[in-house]
Amino acid sequence: MDSPAARPDPAAALGPWGTELCQARDDSAALAIGLFTSAGEPIYLNRGMTLVLGGDTPDRARRDYLINPGFAALCAPAAEDGLVYAGWLTLGDGDRLSRSLRARAYRRDGQLLIVGEYDVAELDRLERDLSSSNQHINNLQRDLINRNAHLTRQLAEVEDQLKTLRDSERRFRRIVEHIADPVMVTGLNAEIRAVNPAFTRITGFESSEILGRTPRMLSSDRHPPEFYTKMRRQLEDTGRWHGNIWNRRKNGEVYVQRLAISQLRDSADEGLYVAVYNDIDQEIRALERAQFQAQHDALTGLPNRVLLSDRLSEALLFARHRNALVGVLFIDLDRFKPINDTHGHAMGDSVLQCVAQRLRHSVRETDTVARLGGDEFIVVLREILAPEGAALVARKIAHSIESPIRIGETCLQVGASIGIAIGPEGDETAADLLQRADTAMYAIKRGHGDPAGRRGDADECAGGL
Repeated sequence: MDSPAARPDPAAALGPWGTELCQARDDSAALAIGLFTSAGEPIYLNRGMTLVLGGDTPDRARRDYLINPGFAALCAPAAEDGLVYAGWLTLGDGDRLSRSLRARAYRRDGQLLIVGEYDVAELDRLERDLSSSNQHINNLQRDLINRNAHLTRQLAEVEDQLKTLRDSERRFRRIVEHIADPVMVTGLNAEIRAVNPAFTRITGFESSEILGRTPRMLSSDRHPPEFYTKMRRQLEDTGRWHGNIWNRRKNGEVYVQRLAISQLRDSADEGLYVAVYNDIDQEIRALERAQFQAQHDALTGLPNRVLLSDRLSEALLFARHRNALVGVLFIDLDRFKPINDTHGHAMGDSVLQCVAQRLRHSVRETDTVARLGGDEFIVVLREILAPEGAALVARKIAHSIESPIRIGETCLQVGASIGIAIGPEGDETAADLLQRADTAMYAIKRGHGDPAGRRGDADECAGGL
Protein backbone atom coordinates (compact mmCIF):
# COMPACT_ATOMS: atom_id res chain seq x y z
CA MET A 1 0.00 0.00 0.00
CA ASP A 2 1.30 3.45 -0.91
CA SER A 3 2.12 5.70 1.97
CA PRO A 4 0.19 8.95 2.31
CA ALA A 5 3.25 10.85 1.25
CA ALA A 6 3.40 8.90 -2.03
CA ARG A 7 -0.21 9.63 -3.10
CA PRO A 8 -0.51 12.25 -5.88
CA ASP A 9 -2.15 15.52 -4.97
CA PRO A 10 -5.43 15.70 -7.06
CA ALA A 11 -5.32 19.49 -7.08
CA ALA A 12 -1.74 19.51 -8.30
CA ALA A 13 -2.61 17.02 -11.06
CA LEU A 14 -5.28 19.41 -12.35
CA GLY A 15 -2.86 22.29 -12.78
CA PRO A 16 -3.70 25.96 -12.20
CA TRP A 17 -7.44 25.23 -11.93
CA GLY A 18 -6.94 22.32 -9.54
CA THR A 19 -8.18 23.78 -6.28
CA GLU A 20 -11.35 25.18 -7.84
CA LEU A 21 -12.19 22.08 -9.88
CA CYS A 22 -11.61 19.71 -6.98
CA GLN A 23 -14.27 21.69 -5.15
CA ALA A 24 -16.56 21.62 -8.24
CA ARG A 25 -16.71 17.83 -8.68
CA ASP A 26 -20.49 17.44 -8.61
CA ASP A 27 -23.17 15.16 -10.09
CA SER A 28 -25.22 18.03 -11.59
CA ALA A 29 -26.36 17.75 -15.18
CA ALA A 30 -27.59 21.35 -15.21
CA LEU A 31 -24.18 22.75 -16.19
CA ALA A 32 -21.48 21.25 -18.41
CA ILE A 33 -17.95 21.99 -17.10
CA GLY A 34 -14.78 20.86 -18.85
CA LEU A 35 -11.07 21.65 -18.51
CA PHE A 36 -8.91 20.88 -21.56
CA THR A 37 -5.32 21.18 -22.72
CA SER A 38 -4.54 23.39 -25.69
CA ALA A 39 -4.57 20.21 -27.79
CA GLY A 40 -8.10 19.42 -26.69
CA GLU A 41 -7.31 16.60 -24.30
CA PRO A 42 -9.62 16.53 -21.28
CA ILE A 43 -8.18 17.32 -17.86
CA TYR A 44 -11.48 17.41 -15.98
CA LEU A 45 -15.09 16.77 -17.03
CA ASN A 46 -18.07 17.08 -14.73
CA ARG A 47 -21.15 14.88 -15.19
CA GLY A 48 -22.87 17.40 -17.49
CA MET A 49 -19.88 17.69 -19.85
CA THR A 50 -19.36 13.91 -19.80
CA LEU A 51 -22.95 13.41 -20.97
CA VAL A 52 -22.48 15.94 -23.77
CA LEU A 53 -19.26 14.36 -25.03
CA GLY A 54 -20.53 10.79 -24.83
CA GLY A 55 -18.36 9.50 -22.01
CA ASP A 56 -15.09 10.16 -20.20
CA THR A 57 -12.88 7.73 -22.19
CA PRO A 58 -12.90 8.97 -25.80
CA ASP A 59 -11.18 7.09 -28.57
CA ARG A 60 -9.83 10.27 -30.15
CA ALA A 61 -8.75 13.77 -29.21
CA ARG A 62 -11.46 15.94 -27.70
CA ARG A 63 -10.70 18.70 -30.17
CA ASP A 64 -12.60 16.62 -32.75
CA TYR A 65 -15.71 16.88 -30.59
CA LEU A 66 -15.83 20.66 -30.37
CA ILE A 67 -17.73 21.67 -33.50
CA ASN A 68 -18.05 25.44 -33.14
CA PRO A 69 -15.76 27.37 -32.94
CA GLY A 70 -12.85 24.88 -32.39
CA PHE A 71 -10.10 24.32 -29.91
CA ALA A 72 -7.57 25.84 -32.30
CA ALA A 73 -9.53 29.12 -32.39
CA LEU A 74 -10.08 29.20 -28.64
CA CYS A 75 -6.46 28.39 -27.83
CA ALA A 76 -4.95 30.83 -30.35
CA PRO A 77 -2.19 33.04 -28.90
CA ALA A 78 -3.62 36.01 -27.08
CA ALA A 79 -2.19 39.02 -25.33
CA GLU A 80 -3.37 37.81 -21.95
CA ASP A 81 -5.42 35.09 -20.35
CA GLY A 82 -9.09 35.47 -19.46
CA LEU A 83 -12.45 35.17 -21.25
CA VAL A 84 -11.82 34.07 -24.86
CA TYR A 85 -15.34 33.18 -26.02
CA ALA A 86 -18.95 33.78 -24.99
CA GLY A 87 -21.91 32.49 -26.99
CA TRP A 88 -23.37 29.29 -28.42
CA LEU A 89 -20.98 26.36 -28.46
CA THR A 90 -21.80 23.09 -30.21
CA LEU A 91 -20.23 19.81 -29.01
CA GLY A 92 -20.80 16.23 -30.14
CA ASP A 93 -19.75 12.68 -29.47
CA GLY A 94 -18.65 12.21 -33.07
CA ASP A 95 -21.39 9.67 -33.74
CA ARG A 96 -25.02 10.26 -32.80
CA LEU A 97 -25.32 13.13 -30.37
CA SER A 98 -24.61 16.83 -30.60
CA ARG A 99 -25.66 19.45 -28.07
CA SER A 100 -25.55 23.23 -28.09
CA LEU A 101 -24.52 25.08 -24.95
CA ARG A 102 -24.78 28.70 -24.00
CA ALA A 103 -21.14 28.78 -22.94
CA ARG A 104 -18.15 30.81 -21.86
CA ALA A 105 -14.52 29.73 -22.41
CA TYR A 106 -11.64 30.94 -20.24
CA ARG A 107 -7.92 30.46 -20.88
CA ARG A 108 -5.19 30.32 -18.25
CA ASP A 109 -1.64 29.04 -18.64
CA GLY A 110 -2.43 27.32 -21.93
CA GLN A 111 -5.46 25.48 -20.55
CA LEU A 112 -9.10 26.01 -21.54
CA LEU A 113 -12.05 26.00 -19.11
CA ILE A 114 -15.51 25.69 -20.71
CA VAL A 115 -18.62 26.32 -18.64
CA GLY A 116 -21.89 25.79 -20.50
CA GLU A 117 -25.62 25.69 -19.73
CA TYR A 118 -28.04 23.29 -21.44
CA ASP A 119 -31.63 22.01 -21.06
CA VAL A 120 -32.62 25.49 -19.91
CA ALA A 121 -33.95 26.37 -23.37
CA GLU A 122 -37.15 24.48 -22.67
CA LEU A 123 -37.80 26.86 -19.79
CA ASP A 124 -37.75 29.87 -22.11
CA ARG A 125 -41.52 29.51 -22.37
CA LEU A 126 -42.11 30.51 -18.80
CA GLU A 127 -41.78 34.26 -19.47
CA ARG A 128 -41.21 35.98 -16.16
CA ASP A 129 -39.72 32.92 -14.44
CA LEU A 130 -37.35 32.51 -17.37
CA SER A 131 -36.17 36.13 -17.17
CA SER A 132 -35.35 35.72 -13.49
CA SER A 133 -33.69 32.34 -14.02
CA ASN A 134 -31.56 33.45 -16.98
CA GLN A 135 -30.38 36.50 -15.08
CA HIS A 136 -29.47 34.34 -12.13
CA ILE A 137 -27.61 31.85 -14.34
CA ASN A 138 -25.75 34.67 -16.09
CA ASN A 139 -24.79 36.07 -12.70
CA LEU A 140 -23.47 32.65 -11.70
CA GLN A 141 -21.39 32.48 -14.86
CA ARG A 142 -19.95 35.97 -14.35
CA ASP A 143 -19.15 35.14 -10.74
CA LEU A 144 -17.52 31.80 -11.60
CA ILE A 145 -14.01 33.23 -12.04
CA ASN A 146 -14.23 35.70 -9.12
CA ARG A 147 -15.89 33.33 -6.68
CA ASN A 148 -14.38 29.90 -7.32
CA ALA A 149 -14.38 29.15 -3.61
CA HIS A 150 -18.20 29.18 -3.62
CA LEU A 151 -18.74 27.27 -6.89
CA THR A 152 -20.31 24.16 -5.33
CA ARG A 153 -22.90 26.13 -3.38
CA GLN A 154 -23.82 28.26 -6.36
CA LEU A 155 -24.23 25.26 -8.66
CA ALA A 156 -26.53 23.63 -6.11
CA GLU A 157 -28.66 26.77 -5.97
CA VAL A 158 -28.96 26.80 -9.76
CA GLU A 159 -30.03 23.18 -9.82
CA ASP A 160 -32.69 23.84 -7.18
CA GLN A 161 -34.03 26.78 -9.14
CA LEU A 162 -34.15 24.77 -12.37
CA LYS A 163 -36.07 22.06 -10.60
CA THR A 164 -38.51 24.66 -9.27
CA LEU A 165 -39.00 26.09 -12.76
CA ARG A 166 -39.55 22.64 -14.27
CA ASP A 167 -42.08 21.90 -11.55
CA SER A 168 -43.79 25.24 -12.29
CA GLU A 169 -43.91 24.42 -15.99
CA ARG A 170 -45.47 21.03 -15.30
CA ARG A 171 -48.06 22.64 -13.03
CA PHE A 172 -48.80 25.27 -15.67
CA ARG A 173 -49.30 22.60 -18.33
CA ARG A 174 -51.61 20.59 -16.06
CA ILE A 175 -53.67 23.69 -15.30
CA VAL A 176 -54.08 24.55 -18.99
CA GLU A 177 -54.95 20.95 -19.87
CA HIS A 178 -57.72 20.88 -17.27
CA ILE A 179 -59.30 24.24 -18.19
CA ALA A 180 -62.81 23.51 -19.46
CA ASP A 181 -62.66 26.27 -22.10
CA PRO A 182 -60.56 25.98 -25.27
CA VAL A 183 -57.08 27.56 -25.01
CA MET A 184 -54.72 28.33 -27.89
CA VAL A 185 -51.14 29.65 -27.59
CA THR A 186 -49.47 31.28 -30.60
CA GLY A 187 -46.27 33.13 -31.27
CA LEU A 188 -46.35 36.82 -32.21
CA ASN A 189 -46.23 35.65 -35.84
CA ALA A 190 -49.58 33.81 -35.22
CA GLU A 191 -48.01 30.33 -35.50
CA ILE A 192 -49.96 27.96 -33.25
CA ARG A 193 -47.69 26.45 -30.59
CA ALA A 194 -50.09 24.74 -28.18
CA VAL A 195 -53.76 23.89 -27.67
CA ASN A 196 -55.48 22.15 -24.76
CA PRO A 197 -57.84 19.12 -24.85
CA ALA A 198 -60.91 21.39 -24.63
CA PHE A 199 -59.84 23.02 -27.91
CA THR A 200 -59.75 19.60 -29.58
CA ARG A 201 -63.16 18.71 -28.13
CA ILE A 202 -64.81 21.90 -29.39
CA THR A 203 -63.15 22.26 -32.81
CA GLY A 204 -62.52 18.60 -33.72
CA PHE A 205 -58.87 19.36 -34.60
CA GLU A 206 -56.18 17.25 -32.93
CA SER A 207 -53.08 19.14 -31.80
CA SER A 208 -50.99 17.33 -34.46
CA GLU A 209 -53.29 18.77 -37.15
CA ILE A 210 -53.07 22.37 -36.02
CA LEU A 211 -49.62 22.96 -34.46
CA GLY A 212 -47.39 25.06 -36.69
CA ARG A 213 -50.35 26.50 -38.61
CA THR A 214 -52.24 29.77 -38.01
CA PRO A 215 -55.73 30.48 -36.63
CA ARG A 216 -56.74 31.40 -40.17
CA MET A 217 -57.55 27.71 -40.72
CA LEU A 218 -60.52 28.19 -38.34
CA SER A 219 -61.97 31.12 -40.31
CA SER A 220 -65.67 30.89 -41.15
CA ASP A 221 -65.51 33.65 -43.83
CA ARG A 222 -68.30 35.47 -41.96
CA HIS A 223 -66.04 38.38 -41.02
CA PRO A 224 -64.66 40.88 -43.57
CA PRO A 225 -60.89 41.46 -43.76
CA GLU A 226 -61.36 44.74 -41.87
CA PHE A 227 -62.49 42.76 -38.80
CA TYR A 228 -59.13 40.96 -38.52
CA THR A 229 -57.17 44.13 -39.38
CA LYS A 230 -58.76 45.97 -36.43
CA MET A 231 -58.11 42.94 -34.18
CA ARG A 232 -54.39 42.88 -35.05
CA ARG A 233 -54.08 46.65 -34.62
CA GLN A 234 -55.65 46.52 -31.17
CA LEU A 235 -53.39 43.63 -30.13
CA GLU A 236 -50.32 45.55 -31.26
CA ASP A 237 -51.45 48.74 -29.50
CA THR A 238 -52.79 47.33 -26.22
CA GLY A 239 -51.77 43.66 -26.09
CA ARG A 240 -55.41 42.63 -25.59
CA TRP A 241 -58.57 41.94 -27.62
CA HIS A 242 -61.96 40.46 -26.77
CA GLY A 243 -65.20 39.99 -28.65
CA ASN A 244 -67.41 37.46 -30.43
CA ILE A 245 -66.04 35.61 -33.44
CA TRP A 246 -67.49 33.07 -35.87
CA ASN A 247 -65.22 30.07 -36.49
CA ARG A 248 -65.50 26.78 -38.36
CA ARG A 249 -65.11 23.30 -36.87
CA LYS A 250 -63.21 20.51 -38.61
CA ASN A 251 -66.51 19.07 -39.90
CA GLY A 252 -67.36 22.41 -41.56
CA GLU A 253 -69.94 23.53 -39.00
CA VAL A 254 -69.88 27.27 -38.30
CA TYR A 255 -70.26 28.38 -34.69
CA VAL A 256 -69.79 31.51 -32.59
CA GLN A 257 -67.43 31.95 -29.63
CA ARG A 258 -66.55 34.70 -27.18
CA LEU A 259 -62.78 35.18 -27.52
CA ALA A 260 -60.26 36.91 -25.22
CA ILE A 261 -56.63 37.31 -26.36
CA SER A 262 -53.75 38.50 -24.17
CA GLN A 263 -50.14 39.10 -25.11
CA LEU A 264 -47.24 37.88 -22.94
CA ARG A 265 -43.71 39.22 -23.46
CA ASP A 266 -40.35 38.19 -22.02
CA SER A 267 -37.12 40.11 -21.52
CA ALA A 268 -35.87 39.20 -24.99
CA ASP A 269 -38.89 40.99 -26.50
CA GLU A 270 -40.19 37.65 -27.69
CA GLY A 271 -43.71 36.84 -26.68
CA LEU A 272 -46.84 34.78 -27.03
CA TYR A 273 -50.53 35.32 -27.57
CA VAL A 274 -52.80 33.31 -25.27
CA ALA A 275 -56.37 32.97 -26.58
CA VAL A 276 -59.18 31.65 -24.37
CA TYR A 277 -62.53 30.81 -26.00
CA ASN A 278 -65.97 30.58 -24.42
CA ASP A 279 -68.48 28.54 -26.41
CA ILE A 280 -71.62 30.69 -26.66
CA ASP A 281 -72.93 29.06 -29.82
CA GLN A 282 -76.07 27.66 -28.18
CA GLU A 283 -76.70 30.95 -26.39
CA ILE A 284 -76.45 32.98 -29.62
CA ARG A 285 -78.56 30.54 -31.60
CA ALA A 286 -81.24 30.59 -28.89
CA LEU A 287 -81.22 34.39 -29.02
CA GLU A 288 -81.51 34.33 -32.81
CA ARG A 289 -84.45 31.93 -32.59
CA ALA A 290 -86.15 34.15 -30.03
CA GLN A 291 -85.61 37.22 -32.21
CA PHE A 292 -86.93 35.38 -35.27
CA GLN A 293 -90.00 34.18 -33.42
CA ALA A 294 -90.68 37.70 -32.13
CA GLN A 295 -90.65 39.11 -35.66
CA HIS A 296 -92.09 36.28 -37.78
CA ASP A 297 -95.34 34.43 -38.16
CA ALA A 298 -95.10 30.97 -36.61
CA LEU A 299 -97.18 29.24 -39.32
CA THR A 300 -95.72 30.67 -42.53
CA GLY A 301 -92.35 32.04 -41.41
CA LEU A 302 -93.25 35.40 -42.99
CA PRO A 303 -92.53 38.71 -41.19
CA ASN A 304 -95.26 39.59 -38.71
CA ARG A 305 -96.83 42.98 -37.98
CA VAL A 306 -93.81 44.14 -35.90
CA LEU A 307 -91.20 43.46 -38.58
CA LEU A 308 -93.55 44.69 -41.32
CA SER A 309 -93.85 48.08 -39.60
CA ASP A 310 -90.04 48.40 -39.37
CA ARG A 311 -89.47 47.46 -43.01
CA LEU A 312 -92.26 49.69 -44.32
CA SER A 313 -90.97 52.65 -42.30
CA GLU A 314 -87.47 52.06 -43.66
CA ALA A 315 -88.83 51.76 -47.22
CA LEU A 316 -90.68 55.09 -46.87
CA LEU A 317 -87.52 56.80 -45.60
CA PHE A 318 -85.55 55.37 -48.51
CA ALA A 319 -88.21 56.45 -50.99
CA ARG A 320 -88.18 60.04 -49.69
CA HIS A 321 -84.39 60.22 -50.10
CA ARG A 322 -84.53 58.74 -53.60
CA ASN A 323 -87.71 60.52 -54.69
CA ALA A 324 -89.21 57.08 -55.39
CA LEU A 325 -92.53 55.37 -54.66
CA VAL A 326 -93.52 52.56 -52.29
CA GLY A 327 -96.40 50.23 -53.08
CA VAL A 328 -98.43 48.42 -50.40
CA LEU A 329 -100.74 45.55 -51.38
CA PHE A 330 -103.30 44.49 -48.75
CA ILE A 331 -104.40 40.93 -49.61
CA ASP A 332 -107.44 39.22 -48.13
CA LEU A 333 -108.19 35.66 -49.27
CA ASP A 334 -111.61 34.87 -50.73
CA ARG A 335 -113.38 31.55 -50.19
CA PHE A 336 -111.01 30.61 -47.34
CA LYS A 337 -113.56 30.30 -44.51
CA PRO A 338 -115.46 27.39 -46.18
CA ILE A 339 -112.14 25.46 -46.35
CA ASN A 340 -111.69 25.76 -42.58
CA ASP A 341 -115.35 24.89 -41.95
CA THR A 342 -115.43 21.92 -44.34
CA HIS A 343 -111.91 20.46 -44.20
CA GLY A 344 -110.68 21.58 -40.79
CA HIS A 345 -108.05 24.02 -39.57
CA ALA A 346 -105.11 21.75 -40.44
CA MET A 347 -106.13 21.87 -44.09
CA GLY A 348 -106.62 25.64 -43.78
CA ASP A 349 -103.11 26.02 -42.36
CA SER A 350 -101.69 24.12 -45.33
CA VAL A 351 -103.52 26.45 -47.72
CA LEU A 352 -102.08 29.50 -45.92
CA GLN A 353 -98.57 28.04 -46.16
CA CYS A 354 -99.04 27.44 -49.89
CA VAL A 355 -100.29 31.00 -50.41
CA ALA A 356 -97.30 32.39 -48.48
CA GLN A 357 -94.95 30.44 -50.72
CA ARG A 358 -96.66 31.70 -53.88
CA LEU A 359 -96.51 35.29 -52.64
CA ARG A 360 -92.75 35.04 -52.02
CA HIS A 361 -92.25 33.71 -55.54
CA SER A 362 -94.31 36.55 -57.04
CA VAL A 363 -92.15 39.48 -55.83
CA ARG A 364 -88.52 40.57 -55.76
CA GLU A 365 -86.06 39.70 -52.99
CA THR A 366 -85.99 43.35 -51.96
CA ASP A 367 -89.77 43.36 -51.41
CA THR A 368 -91.43 42.21 -48.19
CA VAL A 369 -94.24 39.67 -47.80
CA ALA A 370 -95.87 39.63 -44.35
CA ARG A 371 -98.84 37.97 -42.68
CA LEU A 372 -101.01 40.08 -40.42
CA GLY A 373 -103.01 37.13 -39.14
CA GLY A 374 -105.90 34.96 -40.28
CA ASP A 375 -106.06 35.09 -44.08
CA GLU A 376 -104.65 38.63 -44.44
CA PHE A 377 -101.27 39.26 -46.07
CA ILE A 378 -99.28 42.41 -46.91
CA VAL A 379 -96.79 42.94 -49.74
CA VAL A 380 -94.46 45.96 -49.60
CA LEU A 381 -92.98 46.88 -52.98
CA ARG A 382 -89.87 48.72 -51.82
CA GLU A 383 -89.14 50.87 -54.88
CA ILE A 384 -91.42 51.32 -57.91
CA LEU A 385 -91.28 53.84 -60.72
CA ALA A 386 -95.03 54.30 -61.23
CA PRO A 387 -98.36 53.16 -59.69
CA GLU A 388 -98.93 50.94 -62.73
CA GLY A 389 -96.06 48.77 -61.49
CA ALA A 390 -97.96 47.94 -58.29
CA ALA A 391 -101.08 47.09 -60.29
CA LEU A 392 -99.06 44.73 -62.49
CA VAL A 393 -97.69 42.90 -59.44
CA ALA A 394 -101.19 42.69 -57.93
CA ARG A 395 -102.53 40.98 -61.08
CA LYS A 396 -99.60 38.54 -61.01
CA ILE A 397 -100.30 37.73 -57.34
CA ALA A 398 -104.05 37.28 -57.93
CA HIS A 399 -103.40 34.88 -60.80
CA SER A 400 -100.91 32.90 -58.68
CA ILE A 401 -103.26 32.62 -55.70
CA GLU A 402 -106.26 31.58 -57.83
CA SER A 403 -104.39 28.58 -59.28
CA PRO A 404 -105.91 25.40 -57.75
CA ILE A 405 -104.05 23.96 -54.77
CA ARG A 406 -103.46 20.24 -54.29
CA ILE A 407 -103.01 19.03 -50.72
CA GLY A 408 -102.78 15.26 -50.63
CA GLU A 409 -105.79 13.97 -52.57
CA THR A 410 -107.78 17.17 -52.10
CA CYS A 411 -108.02 20.00 -54.62
CA LEU A 412 -108.88 23.46 -53.31
CA GLN A 413 -109.12 26.94 -54.73
CA VAL A 414 -109.13 30.39 -53.16
CA GLY A 415 -109.16 33.90 -54.54
CA ALA A 416 -107.85 37.25 -53.37
CA SER A 417 -109.14 40.75 -52.86
CA ILE A 418 -106.17 43.11 -53.17
CA GLY A 419 -106.15 46.75 -52.11
CA ILE A 420 -103.33 48.98 -53.38
CA ALA A 421 -101.89 52.10 -51.80
CA ILE A 422 -99.01 54.14 -53.25
CA GLY A 423 -96.93 56.44 -51.08
CA PRO A 424 -95.53 58.37 -49.50
CA GLU A 425 -98.06 61.17 -49.57
CA GLY A 426 -96.84 64.10 -47.52
CA ASP A 427 -95.74 63.07 -44.03
CA GLU A 428 -97.80 59.90 -43.80
CA THR A 429 -96.44 57.06 -41.69
CA ALA A 430 -96.27 53.34 -42.29
CA ALA A 431 -99.54 52.94 -40.36
CA ASP A 432 -101.19 55.57 -42.58
CA LEU A 433 -100.14 53.77 -45.75
CA LEU A 434 -101.35 50.41 -44.42
CA GLN A 435 -104.71 51.96 -43.51
CA ARG A 436 -105.14 53.29 -47.04
CA ALA A 437 -104.35 49.86 -48.50
CA ASP A 438 -106.80 48.24 -46.05
CA THR A 439 -109.56 50.66 -47.08
CA ALA A 440 -108.91 49.98 -50.75
CA MET A 441 -109.07 46.21 -50.15
CA TYR A 442 -112.48 46.44 -48.44
CA ALA A 443 -113.78 48.60 -51.25
CA ILE A 444 -112.80 45.91 -53.74
CA LYS A 445 -114.28 43.18 -51.55
CA ARG A 446 -117.61 45.03 -51.37
CA GLY A 447 -117.53 45.41 -55.14
CA HIS A 448 -117.18 41.62 -55.50
CA GLY A 449 -120.15 41.00 -53.29
CA ASP A 450 -119.80 38.47 -50.48
CA PRO A 451 -117.59 35.64 -51.69
CA ALA A 452 -117.32 34.04 -48.26
CA GLY A 453 -120.19 31.71 -48.84
CA ARG A 454 -118.75 30.21 -52.02
CA ARG A 455 -117.10 26.83 -51.70
CA GLY A 456 -113.34 26.52 -51.88
CA ASP A 457 -113.27 23.16 -53.71
CA ALA A 458 -111.84 23.17 -57.27
CA ASP A 459 -112.91 20.97 -60.16
CA GLU A 460 -109.37 20.99 -61.57
CA CYS A 461 -106.19 21.11 -59.52
CA ALA A 462 -102.67 22.11 -60.47
CA GLY A 463 -99.69 23.29 -58.48
CA GLY A 464 -99.66 23.91 -54.75
CA LEU A 465 -98.18 21.88 -51.96
